[in-house]
Amino acid sequence: MRRHLLAVLVACVSIGGAAGAALSDGAPYEYAPTYAPARMNWSGFYLGAHLGGTWGSSTANGQTGVTLDDSWSYSPSGLVVGGTLGYQWQMGPLVYGIEGDLGNLGLAGSGGYYVPFGYDASTTTDAGFYLTIRGRVGVLVNGWILYITGGYIGADTTVSVLEACDIFCTTPTVSASNSSFRNGWTLGGGFEVPIEGAWSAKVEYLYYDIGSVSMTTPSTSSLGGNTWNVETDGSLVRAGINYRFNGFRFGQ
Repeated sequence: MRRHLLAVLVACVSIGGAAGAALSDGAPYEYAPTYAPARMNWSGFYLGAHLGGTWGSSTANGQTGVTLDDSWSYSPSGLVVGGTLGYQWQMGPLVYGIEGDLGNLGLAGSGGYYVPFGYDASTTTDAGFYLTIRGRVGVLVNGWILYITGGYIGADTTVSVLEACDIFCTTPTVSASNSSFRNGWTLGGGFEVPIEGAWSAKVEYLYYDIGSVSMTTPSTSSLGGNTWNVETDGSLVRAGINYRFNGFRFGQ
C-alpha cells in the first residue's frame, strides 16, 4: 500500500514539474476568453408598447334630498394597452427625459343605492382613450434604471346617472350624462432593464386623478332636477418593451 501511495505522489510531482518547466520555457497556454456584456447607452429616442391593468374608485354625491345619504363609491377596472414615445439623456448614472403615452385606459364600472318601495339611483364611469405627458428621472443600478415619473394625464370619459322611482311615479326614470376629455395628473415609478441590443423591458406603476364632473337630471313631477358630482381616480400597473434609436440625439 505504501508503495502505491509513493508511486502516485511521485507521478503528481513529476507532472507538476513538467508543466512548470513548459510554462517557464514559453510554451503556449490557452485561457478561456471572457466577455463583459456591453452596457446600454440610454440616451436618445425610444419607441415602445405597454400592456397592463387598471383599477380605480369613483365617488358619486347627489344633492337630492330624497334620502339621508345620496352618496356611494364603486370600483371600475379594466385592461390598459397602448404605445410609448420618449427621449432620454444620460449623465453618468443619472438618466432623465420626457415620455408620452397613447392608448386605451379601459376603465369601466358602475354603482348605486336602492331604497325599497321608493327610489333608487346608479352612476356609471367609462374611460377609454388616454394620453400622458410625463417627466422621468432615474438612476442606474447594476445596469437597471430605477426611476420616478409624473406629469399630465387625460382620458376620454363618459359618466352617467340613472334615477328611478318604484311606485306612484308619473315619470319612472330620468337620466343625465357627461362625455368629456378629463384632464388630471399622474405620479408613479418603476424599473427598466436591458434585454439585448437596443431593446429594454420595464414594469411601471402609476397613480392618476382625472378630477370630477357634475350632471343634473331633468326635473319632473315625480323626481329629477337633481345634481350629481362624480369624482374618479385610480391606479395602473403595466409592463412594456422599448426600442432605442441611439443614433438620433440632441443636446449631447
